[in-house]
Amino acid sequence: MRFNNLTKLFVFIFISLVISSCGDGVSNKTEGVIEYKVSYPKMEKDNFMRDFMPEKMIVKFKDNTYTNNLSAGMGMFKSSFICSKENNEYIQLVKLLNKQYAMKLNKDEIAKSMASKPKYTIEFTNEVKEILGFHCTKAIVNMNNEAQDAFTVFYTENLNIENPNWCNEFVDIPGVMLEYQYEKYGVCMRFTADKIEYSKINDEEFQIPNGYKLISEPEMDKEMKEIFDSFN
Repeated sequence: MRFNNLTKLFVFIFISLVISSCGDGVSNKTEGVIEYKVSYPKMEKDNFMRDFMPEKMIVKFKDNTYTNNLSAGMGMFKSSFICSKENNEYIQLVKLLNKQYAMKLNKDEIAKSMASKPKYTIEFTNEVKEILGFHCTKAIVNMNNEAQDAFTVFYTENLNIENPNWCNEFVDIPGVMLEYQYEKYGVCMRFTADKIEYSKINDEEFQIPNGYKLISEPEMDKEMKEIFDSFN
């Protein structure tokens, strides 16, 4: 009888560990890294500029603050976004050769910027799939442009980042997007998560590095257009 009780206890502990290790519940870990593979669905495969475009994006998150980083041209071009829900702050960093620019928006400026951007219509579905062990839900994003473009997004609510899209056009999507698409400056980029790991993140990742010049949003937009025009 005692042996049977011990067996049941071990079985219960084993099942509990297995369930807790699956991606069905929200993780209690608040720091980590997500790596995305970057592809270009609207760029011709023989376009020589493909070799100079970013191949991956690194997202680092900590306590509802996150930064994403893109690098291209053997590190000659770098672009980063920092979103802090706690501080209601959005920062964009751009480095091209010897140029280093930073743009910082507060809560009101973020709202104004979002109001000027194209509005996406999100169609939510019941379709789900697993990505890297995380339960993800499918949504369809309609861009409401002349071409009536649409693309699919898969997002998860099991990563511990509160309201991760509060500062971008995907604000209505309630989770972290592990597959999605973004188009701006004539370049369409598809992001697909291919690695997620929890690790300690240094607070310096969410600060403006030394040597960056603060500029306005219109100035940053002008610089980005010039950069991406050179990629097209």
